[in-house]
Amino acid sequence: MGEVEIKFKVPDGMEERFKRVVKEIAEFYNKKNRLFELVEALKGSIETDKSWRDLKGEAHEQDIRG
Repeated sequence: MGEVEIKFKVPDGMEERFKRVVKEIAEFYNKKNRLFELVEALKGSIETDKSWRDLKGEAHEQDIRG
């Protein structure tokens, strides 16, 4: 997994809050990508009438909702 360092100018006193928010967003996307990797690995082993696109869309919607 890669690492990125970004520098922004933020209002005084908001530095830690901004870092926390950006970290939460990054963790969300890391978890979402891992979920899709796991679903991809299971592709073909799940018996369902739904299409692969529908299953992936439902997984994405559930991930967004938490």
